[in-house]
Amino acid sequence: MEQFSFITACVGGYDMEYANKSASMLARNCNIPFKAYCITDRPDQLSKGIEPITPAKNVKGWWNKTLTFSPNMPEGWILVMDIDLIIINDLTPVIDYALENTVQMASYSDAINWMNCKLSSSFMFFKSGSLSHIYDNFINNYDQLENRAGGDQVWLAPQLDNILYLDEKFNNLKKSLKFDLVQKTSTGMQLPMRLPSEVKIIDFHGNPKPHQIKNWPLVKDHWH
Repeated sequence: MEQFSFITACVGGYDMEYANKSASMLARNCNIPFKAYCITDRPDQLSKGIEPITPAKNVKGWWNKTLTFSPNMPEGWILVMDIDLIIINDLTPVIDYALENTVQMASYSDAINWMNCKLSSSFMFFKSGSLSHIYDNFINNYDQLENRAGGDQVWLAPQLDNILYLDEKFNNLKKSLKFDLVQKTSTGMQLPMRLPSEVKIIDFHGNPKPHQIKNWPLVKDHWH
């Protein structure tokens, strides 16, 4: 099996446990060898085995994910995942499929097609250095991008013309906590105690975050 690099970004905002647990979850749920990296301003807080990548000066928050398109990233295939995803089932068949079929990028669909953007930048799989034009565009224009409506994925999507949407092959690959799983009640919210086995990822975009609902069985059992 071909090894890949797994990269997260944790620059301000999130506690570093998020980055460490992301690598740990993938290690338990993937039989393909990978090397873990994290773009972070707190390298001393990374778990053993995770290599730090220095963030670009003055680049804020999620925009640091765009640095993964740099030609200076580790060679080979790269999987970039947001740190507020929880992996609950084996991703091996998904990554195998991406390795065999990705031409430019593999991802999955945004939960609500935010601002008419189908791409979700919370999960991106691509060959290192193959999208360096995006990195160049980012570095040259970041001053105008920082507060752009829609954030990184709305800016990124038009620069791609061959996206493999993995959820079209793997039904129910990912569920959004906010839009798919939460049921609002008169006393708060209700969450399911289990999910179908084909669900592999829970996306915690928005609130609550995993650390805020630690007693939910799907967080308690998988987020570590």
